[in-house]
Amino acid sequence: MCSGFHCPERWRIQMTQALTVYRRSQIEDSDCLHRWNQIWNVGVDDSSDYSLRGQAFAKIKHVYIERLLAIRAPQDEEEARQAFVEGIALHQTPQRLIPELRELWLRHAEWFALDLDRFLTAEERQEGDGLSFSPDLVYAHPEELEVVDDKTFWVCLTEVEAQASFQARFYIREAMKRWPHFPSYRFTFSFVRFHKTVSVTFKPSELEALDLEVGTTIARLRHAAETNQWPAVAGPSCRFCELRCPIADEPMRLPVRLSSPQAPQVAAWILTADKMVKGMKKALKAYCAANGPVLVGDVEFNNRPVTSRQYPVGKLLEVLAARNLMGAFESEGLTISASALSKLFKQFPKLEEDLAPYVKAKDSYRFGAKRPGEGEGEDE
Repeated sequence: MCSGFHCPERWRIQMTQALTVYRRSQIEDSDCLHRWNQIWNVGVDDSSDYSLRGQAFAKIKHVYIERLLAIRAPQDEEEARQAFVEGIALHQTPQRLIPELRELWLRHAEWFALDLDRFLTAEERQEGDGLSFSPDLVYAHPEELEVVDDKTFWVCLTEVEAQASFQARFYIREAMKRWPHFPSYRFTFSFVRFHKTVSVTFKPSELEALDLEVGTTIARLRHAAETNQWPAVAGPSCRFCELRCPIADEPMRLPVRLSSPQAPQVAAWILTADKMVKGMKKALKAYCAANGPVLVGDVEFNNRPVTSRQYPVGKLLEVLAARNLMGAFESEGLTISASALSKLFKQFPKLEEDLAPYVKAKDSYRFGAKRPGEGEGEDE
């Protein structure tokens, strides 16, 4: 029996009291309450090409898997083509997306093979504890349960990003409840555009905090509903959200000096823009990798080779001594930055103390944003 704020069972009881079943996407959308309210309460259509493409691909893939199961075949070219036609029709995909989807699907179908012996389920909504999830594909391996999720992104996640993904953690946590007692649980992102997969494994102990995270999110949603306060918050969803936004869309002419009400709005704009630009750069980088450079006027965006050069300190000192240039380190001459020595400082903590009498520190100001717990500044 458990009690107190951190009790997972307490959260489950609260989550199932007078609320509908929450989907994973509803929980994940909650970083911006304005976006959540517009989509899930008001019913604003958020069907951007970004989301429509992924939804259509998932429908085609599901139809294909059902056809393969019916004929007990891991792969079949004719079934793949029929699944494309049926999936496009079922999803009512816009005409403008069909050429791209056709090319994407047929290339993926050549590569994909269904493991009939280990197939468990696909696109079947699983519900429990007031939550639901609908995995694209689930395999039951002898010593591991694997959840596979297809992504039509123009960029692949790293293993670190996949491990931190809310979707991966949420799906595996729910899979542990739905199909318990597997020694290991794996989540696999399949980036169909690049024929690349990124897999991460989880143990139950690694996901214990997720119950509290989900419970806290639902508590925020319930409080917003009770108070009817749905503020727009700059965050991860800014990079793909196409809804009208109080932060991004409301025009404001900036004077030379900001007023007190204007300053927080400008700061929110900057956070929103930073998220959007970062996401756009990653997407454009992936596009250029697959399709070549993009020209805007006389500016070319492309992936260009970059060479970084480093010199071992010992050899540098030997060459300077041989050329009688050791005086370059005297007075205000050559110095080594603290950031260049950071690895040595971590490996040998006393080294920083030994160098303290000789440090040349220079204080300055750098404009920027920081979150609680982040350092006040970085060494140059």
